[in-house]
Amino acid sequence: MDYAVYISTAPSIYTEAKPKVTTIKLTKGLITGGFIYFPSGPAATLHLKVRRGVHQIIPANPGENYALDDCIVPLFPNIEIDEPPFDIDILTWNDSASIDHALTISLFIDDMAELGKKRSWLSKFLHKEEGLIPK
Repeated sequence: MDYAVYISTAPSIYTEAKPKVTTIKLTKGLITGGFIYFPSGPAATLHLKVRRGVHQIIPANPGENYALDDCIVPLFPNIEIDEPPFDIDILTWNDSASIDHALTISLFIDDMAELGKKRSWLSKFLHKEEGLIPK
């Protein structure tokens, strides 16, 4: 499944200490990829970080955030969402004095049923049930 969220963040309302929190409800599965799109305009005044519970997952360095301009950031987190709650929080804030800025974040998730099929096939392949290598 693919999830995409457009987030507009007003200036002077949200700060790093009190960011705007946008919650995305996900399905049980593995976050395999995605992207963050910063359109031209924010000039590094719009900030983003993503958390699951109390753990920061994007960017991977705790305490860091993305603040970019006219850029697409590819994501390859490979994070398993296997226990409730199946959601993540996107934290944004805007350092601009007077202009709203927006970004889009998209996440790609393999659901657990599909993931199980892939793992089963891989397991069979690795255990050589296909007859490629003697047991």
